[in-house]
Amino acid sequence: MGNSSLFEFVEQFSSELGELATRIEAQLFSQPQAVLIQARLYSEELVRLISKEEGIEEVYPLKAYERIHKLYRQSLIEEDLYMKLEWVRKKGNKAAHDVSESDVMDAIQVHKYLFEMSVWYMQVYVSYDFEAPVYALPTRAGLETEIPSHKIDEIIKPYLEQTLQKYDDMWTEVQEQLALLKADKENAQVTNNLKGLSPKQELKEAAISKERENINRYRIFTKSNFMLTNESLKAAEFEHKLTGEVIYLLRNKELSIMLNPNSIADSFKSEERERHSTALRRFPKKINKGQTPTSYGYLYKFQNEEELLDFLKALS
Repeated sequence: MGNSSLFEFVEQFSSELGELATRIEAQLFSQPQAVLIQARLYSEELVRLISKEEGIEEVYPLKAYERIHKLYRQSLIEEDLYMKLEWVRKKGNKAAHDVSESDVMDAIQVHKYLFEMSVWYMQVYVSYDFEAPVYALPTRAGLETEIPSHKIDEIIKPYLEQTLQKYDDMWTEVQEQLALLKADKENAQVTNNLKGLSPKQELKEAAISKERENINRYRIFTKSNFMLTNESLKAAEFEHKLTGEVIYLLRNKELSIMLNPNSIADSFKSEERERHSTALRRFPKKINKGQTPTSYGYLYKFQNEEELLDFLKALS
């Protein structure tokens, strides 16, 4: 990796976070307290960006922990990401008030978490087909080479979590908060049931709350006789009411969709190479880079909503 930063790709969506990541890496082994505090700032800014993308602060601004909780309650982030965000936030808070709470192993752990959070943001909000670099610790001062990636698990063990199990009191706090949030979500589900909302109506309401800017895009599919059948963090799945054709609308800033390779006529051949993703759950699978087959399709990009509408009409 040389003098380059593992977080270079972050510059594509935030120069401020890119600079902060560079400082964190430079201080990783020598100043764990500073790293933990700056990691908290990094995660808070990343959450603010997610909140802005999802439009959840239209009435009044939220505090850092309120943003994280609201994003989870609205199913905009999954449990894994929620726990990492909360762990980094709490570690940073403790480091800011008690120097004895600062540990090099914790600093290494937050470094890995920040990388995983940043990759998630990049793939969800910036570039659907972004291929993350291989995770590696930065070069330690006084060493000529970086720490090999295959040694990382040994170095940070037992802090490196495999299934988000409890390793310290901090995880206990995070898990207790998560349990309360889950209860809130279940209560909200019960309320919706009492209101008589059908599963499809709940799905539609969730889609609107998740991404208001996509409402018009969803309407384009409705006009073209498609119905929303599933939604994930990476894509919305639509099925044609008559033909059963499945299309995925990607959750990118770019207006783009994925088509099934088995149903593409010559006139609809894409100039883009095929893309693999687990989000394309109803598409065929084949080996890509690993040993397990993954779903794949062909990417189509559009300059505006009118182009997409014309394409869907022609496809139907």
